[in-house]
Amino acid sequence: MKMNVAHASLPKTGEKANGDQPFVRRDEDGRNLIAVFDGLGHGYEAQLAALAGVRFLGETRLDAPFEELMQGLHQSLRGTRGAAITVCVNSGAELTACSVGNVEMRAMGADIPLIPSAGILGVRVQRFRVCRTILESPCRLLIFSDGISNPTSAAGCEKLSPQVACDGLLQRHRRTYDDATVLIADLE
Repeated sequence: MKMNVAHASLPKTGEKANGDQPFVRRDEDGRNLIAVFDGLGHGYEAQLAALAGVRFLGETRLDAPFEELMQGLHQSLRGTRGAAITVCVNSGAELTACSVGNVEMRAMGADIPLIPSAGILGVRVQRFRVCRTILESPCRLLIFSDGISNPTSAAGCEKLSPQVACDGLLQRHRRTYDDATVLIADLE
């Protein structure tokens, strides 16, 4: 499947460091990885936590077993304040995803039974709840940190380009007292 991705992110009002980090990567074999990190709290220490995860995802093999990817990600955040995350790997029609904490994912045009794992990535996660599904038709994935209030108008953004939709959701639903990130991926 082809993936078209966009994201928008802002730090807490008055801050320069952003503990929310979107991540997008494609490999030479056609696998796509998307993620949104939310380092605990906000500011510099939260940004350090999220960037530790970004570095790991930039270097890891996307063909590795997904559970190994999650364990490696968890280890890469040890010694930081930790983070919440939703991460997805797409290969062909298969989508594998895991969420730890309160970074949410919604799917438009597909039923993805993702159940968040309790815990804090890099600190303590009892078990990773990994979701695997086959996408039978095009869909749009919306991943957002808790710096975005419940985007009830997300359904109205289906016909907008991913970047225009991200910018609009960030503008309308951003909580200025926290870092805020939204990522949209169209899978066709």
